[in-house]
This record gives sequence, C-alpha cells and structure tokens, in this order.
Amino acid sequence: MTQHKDIQDPKNYSEMHYKYFAAKLFSQETTREELEEICMTLGHLPTKEAQDLLDKFSKSKRANEVEWLECAVEEGKHWYLSPTNEQEERDYLALKMLQMKDDEIVELMGKRDEHDFQIRTMTIELKAFEKLAKEKNNQNEDDDLKCRISALQDLIKMETASLEEVDKEIELQEKIQKKIKQSITTERYKDVDPMYMTNCHFDGEVW
Repeated sequence: MTQHKDIQDPKNYSEMHYKYFAAKLFSQETTREELEEICMTLGHLPTKEAQDLLDKFSKSKRANEVEWLECAVEEGKHWYLSPTNEQEERDYLALKMLQMKDDEIVELMGKRDEHDFQIRTMTIELKAFEKLAKEKNNQNEDDDLKCRISALQDLIKMETASLEEVDKEIELQEKIQKKIKQSITTERYKDVDPMYMTNCHFDGEVW
C-alpha cells in the first residue's frame, strides 16, 4: 500500500499540479500505484480543488482500484474543514449546532405526527359516538355516551393545543437555525451539509 503522507501545505501546489493530478487520475495509462499515490496526496491536501478531484474520481470507473479511496475522501474532507483560527473554530461549532438543530426539529416533527395521529383517530371515534348517541338508547346508555363524547372532545382540544405548541416550537427552531447559518462567515463552511457533523464530537459534548 502507498506510504501514508503528512498533511500537505497548499502553498506547495499550483494550478498546474491540480491539472496534472486530474490528467493522471482519468487516464487509462496511469498505473494503480500512481492512482494510489495521487489519492494519498489529495487526501492530505486541505483545499477545495483536492476535494473536488477526489470526489470526481470516486465516481469514475477506476475508483475501485484504490481500495481505501473512501477513507481518503473522508480524511481529505476532515483536513479541509478543520479550523485553523478562532473565527473558524467558532464557525465549525456553528456547523455542529446546525446538525443538532436538525435533530431537534426531526424529533419535534415526530411529536407533531403523534399529536396529529391522536387527533385524527379520536375525531373518527367521536363521530361514531355522536352517531350512536342519536339512536334510541336507554337512559344509562345515553348518560354514558354523553360522558364519553365530552371526554373525547376534551382530549381532542388538549391534543390540538399540544400540536399547536409543537408547531410554534418547530417554527422557532427553524428561524434560529437560519440565523446560525447566516452567522457563518468562513467561506468553505457555508455549503457544508450539517449531516457531516454527526460524527464530529467536541469536548464537553454529551453523546
């Protein structure tokens, strides 16, 4: 296997280097060893150009010739996104918060579905009881039906109120999430999928 490389200094790579890498990666004459050497370099070169080349090559017909390509892509993305100053550290944490907000919103949507399901099922049951109450029944049965109808109406009101609260919370969290995203100033972080941060953990984070 190709020897592991240290993190490469972007200053040492010009546009000509990237053109050379691209030509070699997509040439049928390039040997497997050369492919591995280039992928190893790109995986340790924290630039967008390196990331784009690795991503494009990973979709090519010869990608399977580099068995550890997926690891190179992941490692490359890690080094590309790793913060190098205080502002980037702040923005990197903001990316993590976007992912956390996504999780919160998904959980809230699950709760909303639960309340909505309860409302719909209880409404069907209520209609059935109301139709039954219109039929001729004895006094005891009439009283029991009235109690059940009243209880269902109260439960539907409670579930409706809970659903409205969840809707408000979802709307609030989405607004907060939007503001956090707008606060990110590091250019290379602006289009990162928050799901990438799922496996990124910070000191003090509970997980």
